Amino acid sequence: MTTAAAHGLIEPQKSTNVRIQRSAPAWVQTGFSNASRVAPGITSAVVARLFRTTRRSAPRLGERDILQSATGWRVAGMQLWSWGEGPTVLLIHGWNGRATQLGAMVGPLVARGYRVVAFDAIGHGDSVGKQSSLPEFANCIRQVVDELGGVYGVIAHSLGGAATTFALAYGLQVERAVFISPPADPREFLKIFGGALGVNDDVRTRVKARVESRLGVPMEEMQAFAIAPTMRIPLLVIHDRDDKEVPFQIGRGIAQAWPGAELIITRGLGHQRILRDETVRDAAVSFVDAEEQQKNAA
Repeated sequence: MTTAAAHGLIEPQKSTNVRIQRSAPAWVQTGFSNASRVAPGITSAVVARLFRTTRRSAPRLGERDILQSATGWRVAGMQLWSWGEGPTVLLIHGWNGRATQLGAMVGPLVARGYRVVAFDAIGHGDSVGKQSSLPEFANCIRQVVDELGGVYGVIAHSLGGAATTFALAYGLQVERAVFISPPADPREFLKIFGGALGVNDDVRTRVKARVESRLGVPMEEMQAFAIAPTMRIPLLVIHDRDDKEVPFQIGRGIAQAWPGAELIITRGLGHQRILRDETVRDAAVSFVDAEEQQKNAA
């Protein structure tokens, strides 16, 4: 079945390509390139810190309006918000994102009888901190779920999907999940990040080792493609063909590797506008609520 979305075509399916790289200014690239040759150890320490440093951006106009009806509190330095009552659905933002980006999901989920909880991970939004990583992001998810006493489902954007996958591999329990524009391999991001700064392969290898040593987890174990085949929970992946930050082939690959997963490919929504599209919102909410719909129809 094919349905027309407000901004593009949605194509439902069952279950390291083209990417625009944002390069640093030429003088920065030259500086890091020279430093890579002269002092690779020091350079790798600087790059490793930069790789884990988050950046906060201002919310879109009206984005925070959804918080007016929310109950807010803090857990381990993280800001949480809650709406409604019922089984809990957790909304998870991506790298350099914020909870309010998924605000379009709140109303429809509450209307279907769910409690919705969103949070800003460490280093993001209204929470404390300036650095994070995929495993640390996953730990934030586990801390929030522990605070809530468990959750029924998750809707996660971008790195939030990768972090959820990692958390699931280490024992997180949910009944249903939706990943929107999920990445799969942190090594690819490191490669792109290093290329944008102009560092050489030696420094990039050193950065990988430094990050892994700090986190205590090899990047190979963070790959969604490696974890997906072991998963059994129902998953819907939604990804846009015009996503310039995470190519849609990544989301398609995750859906193909995840047993029983479903895939929706959109057009013309990119990496961020996809969160505000009504058809995407309805697909995500309906997937989370699918079991309840089946009960009512029986």
